[in-house]
Amino acid sequence: MRVAVGLVVAGAVALSAGVLVGVSPDAGAGFLSWPLLVVLAVVPAGVIVAAAGSRRHGLAAGLVAGLAACAPGRLVLDAQFLVNGSKTIRPELYLPDRLLDRSAVGAGFWLLIAGHLLTLAAGIVAARVARELNEVTGSDPGRRRWRLVVPLLAVVAAVGLLMTPVLSDDPFLLARSAFEGPGVALAGYVLLAGALPIAVVLGLSAASDGVARGTLGGVAAAVFAIALPGLVAGLAVNGLHASTGAYLALAPTVLVLVLAPLTTPQEAQTERTDFAGEARIPGLTLWRSLTALLALLTAVAAAVGALAPQLGMTTESPSRWHLLAAAIVVVLPAPFLFARRTAAAARGLLAVLWAGVVLAGTAVLSTAITASEATGLGGLGGAISYHLGAGAVFTAVALGLAGLTALAAVITGVVERDDTGTEGPRSPVLVPVVAAAMLAVGSFGTPVFTAPDYPSPGLWSDFDTPSWGLLVALLVVLGVLALGVRSRPGPAAAAYAGVTLLLALHVAELPFVGSAIDGARPGLGFWLGLAAVVATVVATAFATAGAKRAG
Repeated sequence: MRVAVGLVVAGAVALSAGVLVGVSPDAGAGFLSWPLLVVLAVVPAGVIVAAAGSRRHGLAAGLVAGLAACAPGRLVLDAQFLVNGSKTIRPELYLPDRLLDRSAVGAGFWLLIAGHLLTLAAGIVAARVARELNEVTGSDPGRRRWRLVVPLLAVVAAVGLLMTPVLSDDPFLLARSAFEGPGVALAGYVLLAGALPIAVVLGLSAASDGVARGTLGGVAAAVFAIALPGLVAGLAVNGLHASTGAYLALAPTVLVLVLAPLTTPQEAQTERTDFAGEARIPGLTLWRSLTALLALLTAVAAAVGALAPQLGMTTESPSRWHLLAAAIVVVLPAPFLFARRTAAAARGLLAVLWAGVVLAGTAVLSTAITASEATGLGGLGGAISYHLGAGAVFTAVALGLAGLTALAAVITGVVERDDTGTEGPRSPVLVPVVAAAMLAVGSFGTPVFTAPDYPSPGLWSDFDTPSWGLLVALLVVLGVLALGVRSRPGPAAAAYAGVTLLLALHVAELPFVGSAIDGARPGLGFWLGLAAVVATVVATAFATAGAKRAG
């Protein structure tokens, strides 16, 4: 715990120094914000030091873990300063007084990045302490009070973070919601919005009362550090106004902070004593339930993204039916995670099928991105102006949830291996796996269909927004095929089956998307994809037969 405390204190010092130094030489803070920002960084670290000093290791570990859960999102959010600071909506750190196209970063930016990395490292160390405390306390967290209300409050706060952080009449600060802003900032907000409910649910599931309360407190401290400066800027700076999003993020967080001490009956006595034992990750049932929930949310967001307008008009993407098919495919295994006999296979499928949402979702988003690039261009009717519709917003949300589904599925697989062990024969399917990998590279790298005057995005040419989805899907396919060779026959069969479905979904781009384009005909990627499907079907059959012999 001393290592975790030292890291989190160093992170708080770095965050405070970054605020004092300044993130950019081209623009400074819009108001005297450094006292508030320093307090928001130092006070949680001070509480952690006090908790660890009084041997309340569970509370200290939970506080560090809660702060660290939001560190990746805050790091990516701050990375927008490096990409293009002029598009940031952070008046507490950066409010230009002139029109800027680009801006440089100063030493303060790198100190902020260091602070987030140190906080994340502290969370990794504190997670071990929390697992050991849960081991000492027992595996049953008991009946926690407010266990249904607190996650709901976290979801409301997450929605608030995705809304406009501050309203602006300032011509040099274009205030927009996360989905209308730059891509890097959007990724940061999506990571934060996903981390909040997950961290709260995991905190409430901790067997240690101190860990549970500390996690809620740490998450609340992180939300205050993100949302409170924007609220103060809206109240203190001329031309800025407090937004609904800021209130929506902070009000539920205050309630979470109030309810945190009331969620557990009393602190376990073991938290005030020394402890030793083998670390253990939270229960397998919890991780399977979380994976199923994230898959369901991903499917719902993807379905809405497919059916709703991409822009503020009735614009439809030709790939929307492809995304709807991906939503159906990703949700089908979710119910089987709750049955003991089929849970491992369903988890193996979801570890692959999430990439189908990314594959189709990036193609759907390209409609909105292309239109947004035309915003402001002059035409016969004046300047062109587009506003993102619900389809674009929910498609972006689906992409973020798909990544969280993948993470949950991977962690669930780790817990499964801890429970069942890794001993046993391996799946002897090297030849069809190698063939499938080579064919998959060709299929994802070449167009599934071609049409006159239609530039099909690919990996080797015409690299565009959909190409990122192709790249993610290809990397998932190659990674799963490689891991399957080293896995036992049962898990390998589930993984190969997931790859088969993902390849089939890729090939299905021809009927789902090509049917909406005049003159579309099968391309080389279609035939290579069909051959890859056949190869993975053979690999799945061999692995299934090996699993039956081993069983």
